[in-house]
Amino acid sequence: MSVASQKASGETALVTGASGFLGLHLVDVLIARGVRVRSLGRSENRRLAERGVDQRLGSVTDAEACAAALDGVDAVYHLAGSVSRKKEGVGPMYAVHVEGTRNILQGCLDGGIERVVVVSTSGTVGVSDDPNDMATEESGVPWALVREWPYYESKAFAEREVERFVEKGLPVRIARPTLLLGPGDHNGSSTGDVVKFLCGDIKAGLPGGMSLVDARDVAAALPTLMDEGEPGVGYLMGAINCTIRDFMVALEGVSGVRAPAFDLPRSVVDRAPKLFKAVSTLKPFGGLEPQTFEMGCHYWYIDSTRAREELGFAPRDWLETLADTVEDLRAIGKV
Repeated sequence: MSVASQKASGETALVTGASGFLGLHLVDVLIARGVRVRSLGRSENRRLAERGVDQRLGSVTDAEACAAALDGVDAVYHLAGSVSRKKEGVGPMYAVHVEGTRNILQGCLDGGIERVVVVSTSGTVGVSDDPNDMATEESGVPWALVREWPYYESKAFAEREVERFVEKGLPVRIARPTLLLGPGDHNGSSTGDVVKFLCGDIKAGLPGGMSLVDARDVAAALPTLMDEGEPGVGYLMGAINCTIRDFMVALEGVSGVRAPAFDLPRSVVDRAPKLFKAVSTLKPFGGLEPQTFEMGCHYWYIDSTRAREELGFAPRDWLETLADTVEDLRAIGKV
């Protein structure tokens, strides 16, 4: 048994966001390592109950609920998050990401819990309007871009909270995965655009680029990040960077669903961005949210070298991830 496995065996870990896409995969990884898992969530979850997770009810936005859930644990994986592209959902999303992160970390500091991982997103640094840009852990937040997308701005603010607590002496480790795919996205939080593709709703490709990674591979890497990662470093975790056109062609290959033949030219989109953003929301053009259209016209490329070298992060082939994603979505009736 490795030193890391010995450390994990018999440990109790709190996982916030445990019922989510990444959270359930992490719960399985921890249980397999002999870790007793506790969760903090707003309601009971059947899948967590089936796994024997000690479920504590409450929100990360409630400092008292956080403190109670943290009592007696040895390690914390803070995954709780919210995704909303609607105006009415923005306030609660900021509260979960910023206030929730602050509450969990303050509880860890007060309780002397030093084994802490916070899961953020590569989008806090890995987005650009230049296809030649490749984000690393040293890249700064492109505030002029992320302020247009509340999810990523709120995550960037949450990372600021992490920085504050690292300065106070709390050795927080940070994971920044790219777009999570793979099986098990029961809530549709990450695979929605794949569902649209499989349903034939995507009528044209966008002129941007993306990065993706298998949720199972990120989950497997988080305990190693806990044990071996450098505090305060936002480790970028992706399997591949590709254009949206290449992504759709790959999806066609694993699903048998034809990719749209037409891409919106970069030159045309740049000349009339507001017009195309408005047109994209119409059903014949895919019914994309305006934010989704804007993001699809940017490049989300990252370099995972540091995670590979320091954490042994070794994501599987992305085509395997896509095939498993499609198979799972069909099996659970999403398409």
